[in-house]
Amino acid sequence: MARTLDQFIRFSTDSMGMERTLRLLQSIAQILSSYTLPFNLLIYTLTLAAEKPPSPDTTHVVLLALRQQFGLIRRFFRLFRFLESFNAAHKLCSNASSSVSSSSGEKAATPGTGIQTEEWLDIFGRTFNGMYLLLEASTTIDALQIDGLAVWAPETSRSLAIEAQRFWLFALICGVFAGSLRVVKVLAYTPVPVTGDVFSRGSDAGPGFGGEGDKGEEKEKDGGGDEKWDLQQEQARLRALASDRKKARSMWRRDVQAKIRGLARGVLANALDVALPGSAVGWLDLEPGTVGVAMFATSILTGLDVWERCGREVGQGL
Repeated sequence: MARTLDQFIRFSTDSMGMERTLRLLQSIAQILSSYTLPFNLLIYTLTLAAEKPPSPDTTHVVLLALRQQFGLIRRFFRLFRFLESFNAAHKLCSNASSSVSSSSGEKAATPGTGIQTEEWLDIFGRTFNGMYLLLEASTTIDALQIDGLAVWAPETSRSLAIEAQRFWLFALICGVFAGSLRVVKVLAYTPVPVTGDVFSRGSDAGPGFGGEGDKGEEKEKDGGGDEKWDLQQEQARLRALASDRKKARSMWRRDVQAKIRGLARGVLANALDVALPGSAVGWLDLEPGTVGVAMFATSILTGLDVWERCGREVGQGL
């Protein structure tokens, strides 16, 4: 219980955790303002809680204003995130180039040791995301909507906002393809544990492994003396080896499942997030409520990553 409380405190004070929480609240406000049934349930709840019944029109306006304000607050949490994205893209490109140059210098270099497709997708995805955050940051002053305070003309600000959403869309598509390729490679290329290793070791144990003929030969050679390999000790050794192998297989399966679960979560989150910039640039014809549902789902999926990271930090005492 104490660790969960520490994890919650770390999450609620983490910048990414706060941003994900505000994003979740923004999606809830958008869903409530877009669908009739949730909106009517909200009005009914407010009617029971308040002495004076609220006006549906006023409540709808408040929800729209809340959605806008939550979105504006979130922008300040990612104001300089474009530096992080560009730096990550540069590091990925440098590491990929250095690995290719080192492998090409070897005489017996393995074929296909160049930059992998998912690495290129990561580089492009980080670059596109950096461009999205940079263009969004350039319109932050205009988003305040203060009279007499603006960096761009209204038309230019709207154009930059649309282009920023387009770059975000490209980044999400790269993330979907990169994550899907990694899932396929984990499923296809992860080595299978050698289950016959126990028996291969047992066959090298020599006479006395369980064959009656070997035991007879030992008796003949030693004149009825002690056997070289005691059968019960050999069986106990093999059972211990089998138990160790079973534990290793169990750990291996858990590691693979955890890796696939994390990759699949990222792919699903990126795929659902495509609805947001896709509808903003006009490439997808979606209702605001549908976009709100997609935002709600991805806020939970991506928030889980931050929650787990905060849990690891608490466990490590960071």
